[in-house]
Amino acid sequence: MPTITIPYQESEKQALFHASEATETFYGGAKGGGKSCGLVMDCLAYCLEFSGAEAYLFRETYDDLEANLIAEWKKRVPKEIYTYNESKHEARLKNGSIVRFRYVANYKDAEHYQGRSIDYIGIDELTRHEEKTVQELLSCLRSAKGFPPTFKATGNPGGIGHRWVKKRYIIPTEYGKKKYIDPETGNLICFIPSKVYDNPAIMKNDPAYVRRLENLPEAKRRAFLHGDWDVYTGQGFPEWSEKIHVVDNFDIPEHWYRWRGLDNGYADPFYWAWLAVSPEGIVYLYREFTRTKDDPRLLYTEQARRVVEKSKILTVKNGREIWVPENIGYTVAGVDAWNIHHRDQSGKSLVDYYMEGGVGGLTKAVTDRKLRKDTFHEYLKPIPIIDPATGEETGEYYAKFQVMRRCKQFIEWFPELVEEEENPDVIADCDYDHGYDAVGYALISHHARQSDVLEEYKKKRSFDFDTENDDEDGDLGQAAGFFGM
Repeated sequence: MPTITIPYQESEKQALFHASEATETFYGGAKGGGKSCGLVMDCLAYCLEFSGAEAYLFRETYDDLEANLIAEWKKRVPKEIYTYNESKHEARLKNGSIVRFRYVANYKDAEHYQGRSIDYIGIDELTRHEEKTVQELLSCLRSAKGFPPTFKATGNPGGIGHRWVKKRYIIPTEYGKKKYIDPETGNLICFIPSKVYDNPAIMKNDPAYVRRLENLPEAKRRAFLHGDWDVYTGQGFPEWSEKIHVVDNFDIPEHWYRWRGLDNGYADPFYWAWLAVSPEGIVYLYREFTRTKDDPRLLYTEQARRVVEKSKILTVKNGREIWVPENIGYTVAGVDAWNIHHRDQSGKSLVDYYMEGGVGGLTKAVTDRKLRKDTFHEYLKPIPIIDPATGEETGEYYAKFQVMRRCKQFIEWFPELVEEEENPDVIADCDYDHGYDAVGYALISHHARQSDVLEEYKKKRSFDFDTENDDEDGDLGQAAGFFGM
């Protein structure tokens, strides 16, 4: 039988990727590091070694599959060892192994694979997916044939999945210095960092590409050229700084004005935010109440009861300390809390249940997504601290929005928010944006009470409320009236 040559010279990092025996291996970092090619060839090697293997290679769309993974397969894999079905997007090797090229754009797409047994799963551009989508696919990773179940993935910093990918693959491995075992699944996890300089082919054949990356603005250069996971393109709020925006816990003085923001939720995590403003105009997020995906669900009335219980302060009366209710001005919530489409058979809305639980003073939020992001930028803007004696800048900064350290979920979630790729004026929807929405509603309502910002905003652009939450009861008109529109 004649010798078959595969036109592929692996780089040092690609060789590490192929040699990894971890259950989950993520190969990621800079653009142009040879990741997609490495994934295709790794899948081929697995299917050649284990005859009869079932392998799946995923991208977000078939266009992406055709332009990247399928193109690499047809370019690299000799036709003598497989047949390809164009309509089914499947490659069948002579030894009985099969590679299925499939798209997964979201969690709903991933659910289609429930119950399947897949020996090898490969995902190109992992950071374009939310964690629950990938976990749904990983639930299919098992082999009835006794082959080693293998998950291989590639990706760049940024995108909707940046936060969870960094949390699962980057930080626990100390940025690729070691492997670790996930305590929940028992899977051995490995991260292989990639830089454009690790790809000899592109360095030799397209040096102009490298120079273009070298000339990008700092954040993009660090992400795309060096694969830096601590800064990335599309980051929602690059001005966020723990040094400037996170402060130690302290007791809010009784005379400060207080109010709350709410992002509704039951199956999805809810988020209640308590805010107060100092006489100097600094807004503090001083308390939060939410649930993570592993916490039990709470009915809306029970959420409200707990919010009432948490909304108390310790004061001194008649010489002894007692807990008394805080003076909360109002609670601003997403307009869907009033929506008739969210009412149950009894005709009750979410607001009715919140009120039954003891939370009053509910008012409707302005849910315009661009205004929400613009408002956060305004309140996060670093302001230089001036030395009162000299009148000169001290080199230190503060901001009009600050977060107490006890608000741990907000501090974890907020820095990882990303912009929509097609519309960077808004934050992309994700499964960790609940704190952002709740606090955003609260900041907009506060800002509107302090200025004519909404009138100015309407002059600049056509102002629309979130029509997905609109109903026929005139709720949006009432919300507009509250803000003086």
